[in-house]
Amino acid sequence: MLKVKNDSVHENVRCFLLLGSLSNIDMGIKVGIDLGTTFSAVARISPSTGRAEIIKNKYGESTTPSVIYVGDNGSILYGKAAKEMQECGEENAIAFFKRNMGNKDFSFEINGKRYNATDFSSILLKNLKKEAEEVSGEKIDSAVITVPAYFTDIERKATMEAAKMAGINVIAIINEPTAAAFAYGLNETASDQTILIYDLGGGTFDVTIAKINKDSIDVIGSDGDHALGGKDWDDCIAQYICEQFEERTGISFSDDAEMVNAILVKAETVKKQLSSMYKVKIPVDYDGKKEIIEIDQSIFESSSSFLMGTTMSVIDRLFESVKMNWSDIDGVILVGGSTRMKMVQNYIKEMSGKEPLHGVNVDEAVALGAAIRANLDTEPQSFLGGLLRGKKQEKMLTIAGAKKVKDVTAHSMGMISQNKAGDKYINSIIIPKNHTIPASESRTYQLSTRNALSEMEVYVVQGEYPRPLDNTISGLYVIKNIEKTGSSANIEVKYTYTANGIIEVSAIQKETKKSLKIVSEKVPDDMSWTDLDPREHMKSKGGIAGDVEVILCVDLSGSMFYPTARKPIVKATAAMLDFVEQMEPNQVKIGLMGFADRHKMVTVPTDDYKKLKKCIQEVESLAVGGGNSDQPFTEGYEYFKKSKADIKYLVVLTDGVWSYQDKAISEAKRCHKYGIEVIALGFGTADEEFLRKIASADDFATLTNLNELSTSFTKIAQEIGGSGKLKI
Repeated sequence: MLKVKNDSVHENVRCFLLLGSLSNIDMGIKVGIDLGTTFSAVARISPSTGRAEIIKNKYGESTTPSVIYVGDNGSILYGKAAKEMQECGEENAIAFFKRNMGNKDFSFEINGKRYNATDFSSILLKNLKKEAEEVSGEKIDSAVITVPAYFTDIERKATMEAAKMAGINVIAIINEPTAAAFAYGLNETASDQTILIYDLGGGTFDVTIAKINKDSIDVIGSDGDHALGGKDWDDCIAQYICEQFEERTGISFSDDAEMVNAILVKAETVKKQLSSMYKVKIPVDYDGKKEIIEIDQSIFESSSSFLMGTTMSVIDRLFESVKMNWSDIDGVILVGGSTRMKMVQNYIKEMSGKEPLHGVNVDEAVALGAAIRANLDTEPQSFLGGLLRGKKQEKMLTIAGAKKVKDVTAHSMGMISQNKAGDKYINSIIIPKNHTIPASESRTYQLSTRNALSEMEVYVVQGEYPRPLDNTISGLYVIKNIEKTGSSANIEVKYTYTANGIIEVSAIQKETKKSLKIVSEKVPDDMSWTDLDPREHMKSKGGIAGDVEVILCVDLSGSMFYPTARKPIVKATAAMLDFVEQMEPNQVKIGLMGFADRHKMVTVPTDDYKKLKKCIQEVESLAVGGGNSDQPFTEGYEYFKKSKADIKYLVVLTDGVWSYQDKAISEAKRCHKYGIEVIALGFGTADEEFLRKIASADDFATLTNLNELSTSFTKIAQEIGGSGKLKI
């Protein structure tokens, strides 16, 4: 019987397991996989020591090159064998594909079959799993796979898909620096430490600040550049070799793909040699010319100083975002083979004033940390129940380095929306960068249903920049089955960052309290429309957004002025002024008409709200008689017939019964047919049935009272504002 030792629960959060009963059960192991840009590794928890250990490959090496070769006959090589094909200049040897995870523009056609980065990753993962099973003699049941902290939702989902294609059950996706922090926890430091994790791999760069104590790892913040890594330093060396050879011989091989590839392979070796040597000599033989090109530390550092500058900028940006500086850092963990470069170590010493922290193998740390995480349950209440599986073990074991972890988002999560003025598309941030995950936030959006379909598009953005295209458009989610319960629908959209750093979107219609169906669709290739004026963009699509004009039509018959002590016209004036305050002059033009026995257009729709407010304040002095024999619809129709506005409204405010209702209804219906929306707002002795007949829709007819007049006008403002845009 499997038991958990409970007497140490309060001592620490490590897992103690009795394994003797497992000896006759065929159970798979849980591993950690570092799916690296240049090298990958697989680790497990040792069934004899409880410590994370690397499962070496069939060559006895801790890491496997992340290279795939597809032969002419369709045969697949991976790792060291594929790397050798790359060194021979074989064009079907593919490396550095991790940099293009989720990139729809990256693909290779080999033997009539097209491969993308996810395909190559799945091939590598499948073979890593198979080889680890052969070497360990254990079946791999599931895995934690690591990704750069700065990977977006698109890249994380592509990694999950690659694992699925490889037949791997994924427990979790965790960030590489967080995994390294787990591995550092193997050192069992006594005191709490604030650590900076500098992770420079072959193709990606991440920097993370975390607090590590006896029981937990709390990530404070992350930043990075997933298009920066050791390969870029290789490129600097290769460029120098190419330039020197051309300078000496007059011959350039920059257009010879096979030669360039061979030089890049040499450059990687030179970079590694310069980690322990001051100077390296590189023989180059091309087109009958032979040269020995020397490169030393000073040349290497000067030619790649701009790359180091980028890592420094990323660190400065992280410090600024979390309100910290180097003096707050107790130590620096170096992760990734490229941190062996002397320029990196010198920079860390200079800025931190300390040697980098030791006890972490830069090549193995990520896989080791992932293995620890793989053997821990994710729910806090069952954290002590992580299963360490082995055979023929009859002693209590501790999973060394096991800690609770609190990670954060590396990117803000937002939505393409409109700014307050309505003249620009913006990235409206919902969950900010460096927010603890998992995280959920909701926003309610008001959508006009008068002229809209029963759907709403949500473009999810990852990044911090106001301009949408300066970020990553992570997904397009279409919210369906929105019910038309009135002139507008309130949609509560929920954004979630899972513990894997993957985005989920859900929605509820607040009027019905029903969850809405959401369909994920492909983000269009052309998103340039986000740089357009939303009003012009919607007009060009034939949408509802565009110029909006409103005429406020106020009943000035005698009943609006009695009783003298509480004249209804005073409240009506205040309500109209409130209405104007809620509108945007560059979105909606507003006019004013008074009517009684006669009518008068006080001002045609204008965006000069200052002038408009003055007209509203003076409307009660307008001379149009004291009876109710006229109506505003004929004049409104004649004006809007000439108007170029896309959306037209007559808002009628009345407090009594009109003398010639049939005429008014007939003229109102003529407005309806022409596309003029009529909103009828009545109070006092107004006839509700009449209001419904003159309104262009039942929900556009409202009978209220004087005290609710401002509230009713607010609803009208929401309807009119909602016609042209989603309201945040």
